[in-house]
Amino acid sequence: MLKKFIIISDLRAQIAGYLYGVSPPDNPQVKEIRCIVMCPQWGTHQTVHLPHLLPQHEYLSEMEPLGWIHTQPNELPQLAPQDISTHAKVMADNPAWDGEKTVVITCSFTPGSCSLTAYKLTPSGYEWGRQNKDTGNNPKGYLPSHYERVQMLLSDRFLGFFMVPTQSSWNYNFMGVRHDPTMKYDLQLANPKEFYHEVHRPSHFLFFSQMEEHEQQGADREDLYS
Repeated sequence: MLKKFIIISDLRAQIAGYLYGVSPPDNPQVKEIRCIVMCPQWGTHQTVHLPHLLPQHEYLSEMEPLGWIHTQPNELPQLAPQDISTHAKVMADNPAWDGEKTVVITCSFTPGSCSLTAYKLTPSGYEWGRQNKDTGNNPKGYLPSHYERVQMLLSDRFLGFFMVPTQSSWNYNFMGVRHDPTMKYDLQLANPKEFYHEVHRPSHFLFFSQMEEHEQQGADREDLYS
């Protein structure tokens, strides 16, 4: 799942997915990630914009929300204030998000590799993030005590799956005007298409086809005159 998530991403614009999973019967403290949901989104190098509505589907009903994962173009020594605000506001709007069970996983692109770090919010971080409206890199009141690192283990023992929107693509970076924070979306079981796949940018391919048609008409006229 992690490999697929990295393959479909872009080195500059952030992408994100919601995490769902279960605990093994004998250890409720351990959480096994089984699903990544790619909801409609668009991102910059600093943040990613997601709909307010959380994923809903029968496949997710027997799993618990475990937070979210996102890429970032550089490795940071701390959890970005934008991530704290995003996480805290989702927790405030959705009682199912437990502060002790939901995390933020950052996937940083470092030279020749990727770096993964998991964080959870502290109570002070939740309160600060819920009220913060400053979207800059150094907002007032931001402190390292707002988050804690969480232990994370990578394993190939568990088979997971992806879910993507049924109506259109998950990537709105090339059609941002169609993305609305209040938008509703349905989900289907499928592997997400890569960041630059044609399904994400229909206007580009419409433009390409118009160019080809124009060039063909020009070539036909030249044939007539020759």
